[in-house]
This record gives sequence, structure tokens and C-alpha cells, in this order.
Amino acid sequence: MQDVQEKTIKELAKDCHTVDDVQEILKNLFKDTLQQIFEAEIEERHNK
Repeated sequence: MQDVQEKTIKELAKDCHTVDDVQEILKNLFKDTLQQIFEAEIEERHNK
């Protein structure tokens, strides 16, 4: 898992040139992660 995280960080860092770039990527990652969690929870409740 650590290796995957390091590779992901390196790939993301290639696209970041400013602090604003980093903040935007983190914001989008957080948003997308929360969206997937909420959708999984809704699907789980729907399938009960």
C-alpha cells in the first residue's frame, strides 16, 4: 500500500506547480472520496 501511495504522490506532484495547485488537487480528491463513500452507503442501505 505504501508503494502505491508514494507512486500516486509522485504522479500528482508532477501536475503541481503552486500551492494553489496542491490545494485544488487535495480538495478534489477529498470531494471524490466522500462522494464514493456516500454512494456506497446509499447502495448498501438500498440493498438491505
